[in-house]
Amino acid sequence: MYRVITKISFLTLSLFCTLKATAQSDVDSLKAIIANPKLHDTTRLNNIALIIENLYQNNEADVYTNLMGSIARKNLAKKELSPILHKRYTMYLAAYYNNVSIQLEDKGDQRALDYLNKSINLYRSVEANDEVYTSIVSKGLLLSRRKRYREAIDCYFTALKYFEKNTEENVDGISYVYTNLGVLYGEQGQWHTAINYLKKSIDRINRKKPKLTVEDDLQKCLMYYNIGSAYITLKDYAQARINFNAALLLSKKHNQNSFSSFSLGKLGVIDLHFKRLAEAEKKLIKATEIAETGEAKGFTLAYLGDVYFEMKEYQKAQAVLKQALISLKLSRREDLKAKAYELLYKISKINGDYKEAVSMLELYNSIQDSTKTEEAKNELKQQQLEYDYEKKELNYRLESQKKTAAKNNMLIGLSSVVFLLLIGAYFLYRNYRQKQAISNFEKNELNQKMLLSQMNPHFIFNSIDNIQSLIYNKQDNDAINYLTKFSKLTRQILENSTENYITLSEELNMIDNYLTIQQLLYNNKFDFTLQVDETINAEMILIAPMLTQPFIENAIKHGLKNKSEKGLIKIHFKLEENRLFFEISDNGEGFSTNEKTGENKSLAMKITKERLRNMSNKSDFEIKTENIFDDNNLVSGAKVLFEIPYIYEN
Repeated sequence: MYRVITKISFLTLSLFCTLKATAQSDVDSLKAIIANPKLHDTTRLNNIALIIENLYQNNEADVYTNLMGSIARKNLAKKELSPILHKRYTMYLAAYYNNVSIQLEDKGDQRALDYLNKSINLYRSVEANDEVYTSIVSKGLLLSRRKRYREAIDCYFTALKYFEKNTEENVDGISYVYTNLGVLYGEQGQWHTAINYLKKSIDRINRKKPKLTVEDDLQKCLMYYNIGSAYITLKDYAQARINFNAALLLSKKHNQNSFSSFSLGKLGVIDLHFKRLAEAEKKLIKATEIAETGEAKGFTLAYLGDVYFEMKEYQKAQAVLKQALISLKLSRREDLKAKAYELLYKISKINGDYKEAVSMLELYNSIQDSTKTEEAKNELKQQQLEYDYEKKELNYRLESQKKTAAKNNMLIGLSSVVFLLLIGAYFLYRNYRQKQAISNFEKNELNQKMLLSQMNPHFIFNSIDNIQSLIYNKQDNDAINYLTKFSKLTRQILENSTENYITLSEELNMIDNYLTIQQLLYNNKFDFTLQVDETINAEMILIAPMLTQPFIENAIKHGLKNKSEKGLIKIHFKLEENRLFFEISDNGEGFSTNEKTGENKSLAMKITKERLRNMSNKSDFEIKTENIFDDNNLVSGAKVLFEIPYIYEN
């Protein structure tokens, strides 16, 4: 009885619904039994536990959970309680804390972890080891949900070490650990490792000698679904289809609409990928009809909107996508929200509703920018986590090998010692290399991505303000022209900002597009030239993206500031002694004293200068700025020159 309560803790919300189908007709008789005043409290608690099982995810279960805690506390307060009764009441109180933890986690209450720790400590105090280690796996899941991955890994391997002492008796526990490890590796993008653990979980369940329970089938259903999702990410659609069909078969067998909705929806996504639009529409409509949560409905509606978009049924697509956003309002699925906003932007543009298009584009970009900034911040942590996973697995294997070696003769023992020394030497070497890689990553890669993620919003939101100004000034034709070119440039920026390097030809294309847009904005008050030396092969040279744009923006401002005649911007890429230089000049007022001494306050300029210094790895790196003088020794413009680090791809 005690193990049943702890085993279901936090497996998945979907698994909780299986308990509603078991022996529901007995709940009334159980309520009648516990109402008997002559009933012993241990018997009453046993029946209360059965009621809680059958009322799971029902508000009434909270009442009986509190009753369980009250009765257990009352009896533990008695003096001269026998050891047997003390253990029973302690385990019921631990079960109470366990169930309260589940209730709090369902509500998003951070105290759930505190209550689970109380439950673990009580189980440990009476040496209820099965319950202790099953609850420790549940603790790992809570820690993983809070992004405390290292602590979660500790919990999983601690429990696994205990369960594998008796693999026949602890099939559920081992499967439970493998399940959570698979999910954790999947969250870190290590899809092949995740699939391996999830398959191990299914294999353990299939080894159970008694007939599989409903809970076993639904846990397998969850594993098949997660494996299918991993295969979609790996673009192995054949394997993905096999696993989603397996999940769908098991969910239908036990009438679990929640699982069926997600599995059917993913099969529809595969049909959409292969342009089988009629089949995709049919599956996604059915999945929407049986969806039981806002997230499930938002998922199916977002992809149904994509199907209608591909069918060019834009009115249907628009209605469905707006429904999807309503369903996803309380969800954290930012990827689905971004998908809906992107499609609504495209539909608004097609329909000629440019004000709505700008609004949808802003919402899409706000999600993309926040996501990329968060990814940049987490990337270093993920690198450290990969190292921690490998270290934990290695320690676990080494401990198992030591126990096996102790049972063998002296020769095998000596061989094991030599083997362990070699592994230890490798581990120390790998530890050193990993820390060096992390240090280099922290100084270079992460810094570059974070700087770039700050710069792109700066440029994009300035441009959106420009579009809005044209719309408010009723310059509709200019706004349409500007928006068309801006959407192309935005795509280029969003695509290139995820790359460490792009070709020089791609950078030139962006520069040309950007300058054309600025000409539209400034009513053609300036001209520009874009010169590349003949010795430069723009397709073979790779540079970091968005290095030149802030300097071009600055030159435009100088070229037009207080200028009555037409401005002129000259851009020149040149190769000197295998060093690539970027030069830009304008015919404006020139640099003031403050600007020449480096007091420019532009955020994008500062970010780009820092990027260039980091990439060049030169302590004496500088950006040369100077004024241009005419024949009368008067300032007639300004010039900026700096070296761009590059890679030559042969």
